[in-house]
Amino acid sequence: MNIPRIADVLGLIDEDLLNTELPKRRWGKTAKILLTAACVCLVLGTVSALAAGAGTALLAKLRKGEDGFESGYDMAAQLTPFPEEALTGDIREVPAIIRRQLEEAPIWSNQLPNTYYRKFDTAAQALEYVGLAELQPIRWNVEETWTILHVLGGARGEIADVSIMTYCQKGEVRFQTQAWLCTENDSADTTFSVRTTEDVDYAEESFTAAGGFICHVIRSTALESGNVTYDGCIVRAGILYTLHAAYPPSEEAQADELLHTWANQFESETR
Repeated sequence: MNIPRIADVLGLIDEDLLNTELPKRRWGKTAKILLTAACVCLVLGTVSALAAGAGTALLAKLRKGEDGFESGYDMAAQLTPFPEEALTGDIREVPAIIRRQLEEAPIWSNQLPNTYYRKFDTAAQALEYVGLAELQPIRWNVEETWTILHVLGGARGEIADVSIMTYCQKGEVRFQTQAWLCTENDSADTTFSVRTTEDVDYAEESFTAAGGFICHVIRSTALESGNVTYDGCIVRAGILYTLHAAYPPSEEAQADELLHTWANQFESETR
């Protein structure tokens, strides 16, 4: 059976968030985020090479004329696959659910039976559901709108990829955090990419957070909406963590404070 690897959860996204440049999300082997006002697309896909050791590295800056997009960039993240048994929470119920979905799905259905979604009120609830000791909780004074857990399964229902995405807000800064991990059932390296239909420039920077991790940051120039964005990336214990923020330039100090608060949460690795 040819299992599709892209799922659509647009119905779970609050329109108020979309209007402030937080994304609609599509998931699978390639995961895309579309920002409504700016038409920015973030992609998770596979790459063939990366320097040894978990981390991130900027691959290329893309400009004009690629598949209808004006500009963008690619960032590679090398993840460390976990044994599926390391996921000890109630997520252990998911393989049976996926297997049942695979058995019952009609071949003409446009729904993807190898995916599982669950909405939580808080990120802490989602972390408990997954039950992976290496997942880093983020503790800060922000308003969490909701958290969406996505599980991608294999042809036999085995858990391949897990993502925990939390939508947040503080003042005029709208942002989302994500933790993305893979199991031994899907151990390919990953790219984190951005594409936009607007003529946007990107600037790359990095800093060392309190736990000794390098936070890789890509910032955009102003979009047509007037907002600017950044994407912060950290790999800890083989898990990719990202922080995406969209905000008016007047809120840059607040947005940067959030970025450093987020990055400084990551403790030294124990794995």
